[in-house]
Amino acid sequence: MGVLNKLSDIVNTLVEYVVAILMGLMTIVVFVQVIFRLAAGSLPWSEELARYMMIYLVYLGASVGVKYGNHIAVEFLSTMLPKKGQDILEVLVDLLMLLCFAVIIYYGFKVVNVTMMQKSPAMQLKMGYIYFSLVLGGGLMFLQGTIDLIKTIARIAGKEGACEQ
Repeated sequence: MGVLNKLSDIVNTLVEYVVAILMGLMTIVVFVQVIFRLAAGSLPWSEELARYMMIYLVYLGASVGVKYGNHIAVEFLSTMLPKKGQDILEVLVDLLMLLCFAVIIYYGFKVVNVTMMQKSPAMQLKMGYIYFSLVLGGGLMFLQGTIDLIKTIARIAGKEGACEQ
């Protein structure tokens, strides 16, 4: 379990740094765009770059949310169940999340392949690189979700083992 926690922490720390850098760069790009609009005219690439940074920021940031369990959840049903039912529901929810992440990855790859020949209007970037954020974010969410599922199952198994002794 220690290796999984360490892996999760390392990946998450790296992602948090990347998200912070993206946020800072996006802020600078938008600020420079505003200044240029007032002084010398528009920078045609700045809005596009800010948009693409935001897309990566969202998908990378979502994996941080998965690690910490910060995504929105409806706990009404869970609170009405007995502890064993809550544990089962938690495992089912984790499995459903993993399924959703797998779908994001699968279709993300399909979209990347289809859009690799398209270029963005202002920056002329291959759009497949932009849509790769789906695959990267989905993969990171799948990793964090898998680690969370393993920890949940270990916690439940440990609890049941402690009850049997």
